[in-house]
Amino acid sequence: MDNKVSLQHYVTGAELANALINECSWFIHVMPDIATLRANARRITDLAEAIETVQRPEAFYSQTGLYEFQYTKQDSALGLALRRIELLHAGADLPFLAAADLRFLPGEWTLVIGESGSGKTSLLKAINGLWAHGRGTIAMPRHVRTLYAAQDVKLQAVSLKDLVCLPDAAEDYPDTRVAVALHEAGLGELIDELLKDGRDGQSWDLLLSGGQKQKLVLARILLLRPGLLFLDEATSALDTQAVYAFHQAIRDHCPEATVIAVMHDVSPIRSASGADFFDSVLAVENGRAEKTPIAAWRQAEAG
Repeated sequence: MDNKVSLQHYVTGAELANALINECSWFIHVMPDIATLRANARRITDLAEAIETVQRPEAFYSQTGLYEFQYTKQDSALGLALRRIELLHAGADLPFLAAADLRFLPGEWTLVIGESGSGKTSLLKAINGLWAHGRGTIAMPRHVRTLYAAQDVKLQAVSLKDLVCLPDAAEDYPDTRVAVALHEAGLGELIDELLKDGRDGQSWDLLLSGGQKQKLVLARILLLRPGLLFLDEATSALDTQAVYAFHQAIRDHCPEATVIAVMHDVSPIRSASGADFFDSVLAVENGRAEKTPIAAWRQAEAG
């Protein structure tokens, strides 16, 4: 120590250091627990802030881009109206899809067509308040129930009856009505298992095929009878005959519903009798969405 620390001071200092360590040993042992508690407290705080944020989607979306959508209600006799719609990606200044003025009248069926990635699903999401960036006015029909059916169906681990009745409570519907809806959707073989949450320890999400899941969504539609229905590739897992049956069931049981459907394969757009299911076509192409009567669209396709 270059004669700067005596042996007495060294021994005394070492004893004091050991005493200090012994006195603080409890703190050393609990430090990992304190760090974990602090991290968990931060996670809980972040979760609370996220819960608060999602209550204000406009403010959340505006953090990463333009959000100027206006959602209003109008007389149900006027149907659904879109005015000056522009859809953007996060951080972009120019829209990838625009639509001037679109109107969907009560009971009208509209087929949405376009290349993959053209913005068909994005438009449906924007109408339902699920698209993050853009501008425009969406006037929804007042007092009309809306149902959005997506291509990929994820089923919760609940009873089959619960799955058909969602988002309503299963107690709101008698078993017989739910059973009839399953039968009309082509799932009559599952009626005996209506109150079960699966089979052999597996949930319905694992037991049902893609086509069966889409038929289950059809059963939900037939039970809830929405007045405004969005079908986003909702029949992609069904064969041609099942697609006919899917649309015909909606025609028969929801005759006043406004239907807007995205489809890649447009071959089954006519019923078995040859009548058109759809009244109009909304073509999404080159960043524009334009709506025409189906007769005019057929003529243009033929020409």
